[in-house]
Amino acid sequence: MALEVTDQDEFERWYVASRNALIGAAFLYVGNMDEALDLTQETYARAWQHWDVVSRHANRDAWSRVVLYNLAVSRWRRLALERARAPSRSEAYEPLDTHDLDLARLVARLPTNQRQAFVLHVVFDLTVNDVANEMKAPAGTVRSWIHRARTALASQIESDTRLMTRK
Repeated sequence: MALEVTDQDEFERWYVASRNALIGAAFLYVGNMDEALDLTQETYARAWQHWDVVSRHANRDAWSRVVLYNLAVSRWRRLALERARAPSRSEAYEPLDTHDLDLARLVARLPTNQRQAFVLHVVFDLTVNDVANEMKAPAGTVRSWIHRARTALASQIESDTRLMTRK
């Protein structure tokens, strides 16, 4: 189906309005800007491919967040399989340096549900109820995930800071 210029204009307006938040979320999910940009680009490519459906969606931003998250999960699974297939090796302990305080690395250490809830709540500024709807989980569970994520991040930052100040 050939898209009209008005469809392209509408897509471009939506893209410009939503891309920064999506890139930020992707970065927190994967911890690498190049990969975050790739995931975001893939999300918008899929939206454009199915624009006749997406353009009528009640909440395009929610649609794009779900697609982005699913792409990130696929990436995590692929990386886990690659690590499992790689020959095992023991690595020496390396002290943390200032780059390890990078928020994306800290968020990447969180369990998947906590990470997704934290990103949706903090990056996209969704209410707990909106996050619960999007994640298909009870609001109380989402509150718990967000609280645990914040607690874990604060603990990691404090621990990393102590390690760096001992040097």
